[in-house]
Amino acid sequence: MTQLTYDPVLSCVDVAPLRLLNPLRSPEPGRALVLVPHSGSAVTVRPGESVPSARFGGYYKAYTVDLTDHRLALAIPLLSRDVSFAFQSSVTLTCRVTDPAEVVARGIRDMSGALFEAVRRILRTVSARYDISEFHQAEQALNEAVRGLDGDGAIRLADIHVELLVDADEAAGSGREFRAVARETRLGSMRRHRHLDMMREEGVEGLLAELVEKEGAPAALAWIEKAEAAERTELFSTLKLVLERGDAEREPYEIAATEKLVMERMLGGSAAPFGGTRSRLRGSLALPAPAGLESSAPSHPADPAPDRAAALAGEVVSRRTCEPPEDEPVARPASTPPPTGGAPEPAPEPVEMTAPVSRVRGLRPRNGGGAR
Repeated sequence: MTQLTYDPVLSCVDVAPLRLLNPLRSPEPGRALVLVPHSGSAVTVRPGESVPSARFGGYYKAYTVDLTDHRLALAIPLLSRDVSFAFQSSVTLTCRVTDPAEVVARGIRDMSGALFEAVRRILRTVSARYDISEFHQAEQALNEAVRGLDGDGAIRLADIHVELLVDADEAAGSGREFRAVARETRLGSMRRHRHLDMMREEGVEGLLAELVEKEGAPAALAWIEKAEAAERTELFSTLKLVLERGDAEREPYEIAATEKLVMERMLGGSAAPFGGTRSRLRGSLALPAPAGLESSAPSHPADPAPDRAAALAGEVVSRRTCEPPEDEPVARPASTPPPTGGAPEPAPEPVEMTAPVSRVRGLRPRNGGGAR
């Protein structure tokens, strides 16, 4: 049976100088009799031994000391490496009095109190090397430290065991917090997988549909506008960099091609994660118009699709026409015979076509001559 403490001195009586009718007797098993004389050292009488001067003698005190084994439990707080935290330990040990006269001389009446400070000093030197999180390592080191502890000449110690304790309320609270974190983590993983599956199956429109369902059409439109505005800001910055940067190592046509590409991105469809869908979803996400209010926007016939993209500001374009320019001479036969009446016309001879005159290069010489 584990006890918190015990008193090793069972009784203390005064001894009369003459004890003819009531002599001192040997103690019972498990006990010892300590006789304190008026002068000199105390006399210890163990079970089965005869008492010297049992009827006559100069003793004035007789102590009965417990010699049996007792299992004690000591609650000792031990500081960790961080002085803000401490280990709560329970030290259990078996103690027994081996020198009753020394116990009486020390005046030990509380066994746990007598052992507490010595055991705490030994354990604290070990616990100070471990952090509060190193729970199991600290417990193992503490048990290693007390394994060879056997007491002193008056008290014998055995079967010492150190157990580090965890507060019940703290353990319950930590368990609840751990389960809450595990639950939130699992739910978050389920949500992410659901959104990933939705994006793989339905694309961006699926997420926008969920946003419309939860927050309404204005929230979805605001989200799209925000994504497109961020993309336009980046494109404007890129265009500004292209226009302001004078790179002598690049050809003019390369700069023009880069400018054209950026402008097409700015004027064309958006490439943002939630952009480019506004035109497709504008009709489905538009808010209903008030009753009786008609659109006053004029209707214009649809223009035919142009053959090419609209020309940009400052871009040099060529005239796309089927007719030659006004100053371009038209090819004609070298000689045309006048028509004659009545007689059938002979078969026309091969006509030599003159090459069209170029405004830049001139006419190619016929026989290797120079240009005219």
